[in-house]
Amino acid sequence: MSYVSVSLPQLLLSLGLMAMAIAISSHNRLGLERDLAIGTVRAAVQLFAVGLLLTFVFQNEHPTTVFGVTAVMVVVGGWTAARRIAHGPGTAVLFRHATLAVLVAGVVVLVPVFAFVIRPPRWYEARLVIPISGMILSNAMNGVALVFERVFASINEDAAGVEQLLSLGATPKQAVERHVRAAMNAALRPTINALLTVGLVALPGMMTGQIVSGTAPDQAVRYQLVIMYQLVAVAAVAGALAARFARALSFDEREQLRTFPDPRVR
Repeated sequence: MSYVSVSLPQLLLSLGLMAMAIAISSHNRLGLERDLAIGTVRAAVQLFAVGLLLTFVFQNEHPTTVFGVTAVMVVVGGWTAARRIAHGPGTAVLFRHATLAVLVAGVVVLVPVFAFVIRPPRWYEARLVIPISGMILSNAMNGVALVFERVFASINEDAAGVEQLLSLGATPKQAVERHVRAAMNAALRPTINALLTVGLVALPGMMTGQIVSGTAPDQAVRYQLVIMYQLVAVAAVAGALAARFARALSFDEREQLRTFPDPRVR
């Protein structure tokens, strides 16, 4: 199999697709032309910047560099998850808990896979560690954000019901159990759906990329399965940790319920 490269002029030709989307938005008066134009430029700038960074990392492969890039992924993942939460005790508090959940989930899932499944020649093999870690940590981030948002929002809406259960003798854990369970279910559902439909609706991203770059399909399939199993596991671990943190943050030291109204609603 040979690798088919895309030249810069060929890439510029693909901008015609974005022009088509902008024209459709303008014709139908959707008002999305500015967002589409900004998104087109921003995506190109961001991806070229990442490409330059990865080129530098790959050419200067060192444990400190690879560890530093992965650490930045964890911190950015925690910050992004915390910023998404409308209901909650505040971004600073959520950032600490979200970052911890992303970090622990990432370590629990990534370390065994690199050590016993993929087994790169060096543990800091940048071309493997960085892309795979990015996919896994991103899924952990999404799981944490979804659990936090669902738990805090549903408890806030059902505050009277939770307090009634507490008054009847239920423990804080028992009083919010159904909210926590529903949030964890919601966090896992997208990954489970992807697992059930992988290869039927569309080829997943990593598998497609490997096949396009010349990797044998059977090897691409094996790598993709490892990634899919990691995505499910990290969503489960991150969701469980986020649920535990959210439950603890929903009560004060006297085990009284704390509610967090949406600050956007006046």
